[in-house]
Amino acid sequence: MIRSTKSQIEEFKESLIWKDFKDELNKLAKLALLEYDLVGEARVEDSGQRTIPNSSETLIHLGDIKGRRKAVQYFLSIPDILLGIIEEKKNDSERDRTD
Repeated sequence: MIRSTKSQIEEFKESLIWKDFKDELNKLAKLALLEYDLVGEARVEDSGQRTIPNSSETLIHLGDIKGRRKAVQYFLSIPDILLGIIEEKKNDSERDRTD
């Protein structure tokens, strides 16, 4: 159940707080992308020994990064999802009245 109105959600999308949220989430997404590029590369331990992560460790880490990136994308789309739900309910109401 959506309690907000379409205009309230549209106003929220233009608000500074939403812009701040988006900025921070986009930073997280960029950092995750950088991290994704670094995973799996050989690294040098403090002892000077070169270590290559094993494949299971790498895949788990890559999956974690992909999950974070998907979560950011989903969160950024929430206002539009809410607007879509409101529009869908409006269309359903109009259809019910014409039937």
